[in-house]
Amino acid sequence: MRVKESVHNLLRWKFRGRADPAAPDADFSRRQEARRLSEERFAAAFKTSLDAVQINRLEDDCYVDINEGFTAITGFGRAEVIGKTSAEVDIWGDGETRARIIDALKQERSLMNMEVRFRGRTGELRTGTVCAMVMNLQGTPHVLTVIRDIDVLKKTEEALAVSEARFRELFNNMSNGVAVFKALEDGDDFVVVDFNRAAERIEGVYRDEVVGRSVSAVFTAAEERGLSDVFRRVWRTGEPEHHPVAIFRHGRLRTWKENYIYRLPSGEIIDVYEDITKRRQAEEKLLAYQEQLKDLTSELCLTEERERRSIATDLHDQIGQTLSVIKMKLFEVRERCLDPDLGGPLAEAMELLKQAIREARSLTFELSPPMLYELGLEAALEWLGEVFQEQHGINCVVTVDREPKPLDEDLRIVLFRSVRELLANVLKHARTRSVDLSVYRREDRVVVVVVDRGVGFDPNEINDRTIRHRGFGLFNIRERLGRLGGRLSLESGPGRGTRVTLSAPLKTEW
Repeated sequence: MRVKESVHNLLRWKFRGRADPAAPDADFSRRQEARRLSEERFAAAFKTSLDAVQINRLEDDCYVDINEGFTAITGFGRAEVIGKTSAEVDIWGDGETRARIIDALKQERSLMNMEVRFRGRTGELRTGTVCAMVMNLQGTPHVLTVIRDIDVLKKTEEALAVSEARFRELFNNMSNGVAVFKALEDGDDFVVVDFNRAAERIEGVYRDEVVGRSVSAVFTAAEERGLSDVFRRVWRTGEPEHHPVAIFRHGRLRTWKENYIYRLPSGEIIDVYEDITKRRQAEEKLLAYQEQLKDLTSELCLTEERERRSIATDLHDQIGQTLSVIKMKLFEVRERCLDPDLGGPLAEAMELLKQAIREARSLTFELSPPMLYELGLEAALEWLGEVFQEQHGINCVVTVDREPKPLDEDLRIVLFRSVRELLANVLKHARTRSVDLSVYRREDRVVVVVVDRGVGFDPNEINDRTIRHRGFGLFNIRERLGRLGGRLSLESGPGRGTRVTLSAPLKTEW
């Protein structure tokens, strides 16, 4: 109950039944009963009021009565104040406050909501509001005073004012745009309630131009790009959502925004967003640059393979043939030589020449096996399996289905090199004595599977360790295949061996 209402009720109940000397005697009983009921109501209100209520004689300012609210608020009991003046109780701390109350009563006969400082029993000063009125009790003027303690309220209001100022400064100086919306017509649309400075900068509008207007009227792109749908979901469910959105204007990208939308307990929707156009543009440039680097890397690898093939061809056609001719000439010299002392040196020279021819042929195949280009991928992989088994003593079983597998030359090279790298990984890491290599056609793709029964590994650890320490590595194989439309899949686990599957598109036959 407000202070003003409390005073009015107390005074109304007190004087409602007061006798009117001019009234007929026939109404005397009725007036007496009304007066009794009024006094009872006044007494009940006086006792139960949570505000401090005191009654003082106007003439000498002595306390006549106080209620329990007075004791609860000030700490003074009845025995401490009854018969004493306000100055003796020292409730006002000075005579000026009491004088202001009396002066106001002399002029208006009542006083409403005067803010004062009053003192409690422990001596601390507190803030309150005072309502007072002059009333007659048994023919003597008294002052009825109601004191409401607003100290906590005052401090709360001050704290709220500080908090509001702090919030407003934070709101206006945030680098992110912040917009506050209120739902209209059960969430069919939203009206702008507030708009900070960053939002003004991002949107290119002033706060006064948008506050109080609907989202559909001010931000048409919000509906087009699904942002209004997010507002509705968040308003109805209370679940925050993240929503990146591209804003277009006149058919061209205007800006990229990163939105985080949530609902306040009041039901208002908050959209905190950031203009990330420059960041997205930088990311797109970086991605384009990375794609260019990948293309360049792939082209360099293929160029390297072409150079290998060129060197291998020269080695086979020139050096290999030259060595073969030298071998034939030495054979003729040995046949015609009659000097027995030259037989030994010629035989040694012939043996060294044979070794040079073998090494040149081996180097030719290492650089670029001719059968990869002359006989195809399957023949090259069968040869690779035989060589791997001979050189390292690891049983390598190669299985092919003999189905036609037309492949672009670049894919043949990448698949062959990838299988060679996988076999090298088996040798270095698998710790096994056997490996299976199969090649088959599946619809319009060629599939190559390398399976070992070695120690295996955790595929989750492959990204960092394998890239740094295993040469081409599975990552590089995946990247090189991916550039040509191929794929790599991996199955492995500690103690379960490893299965690597390569697949690539076959050449379209016209």
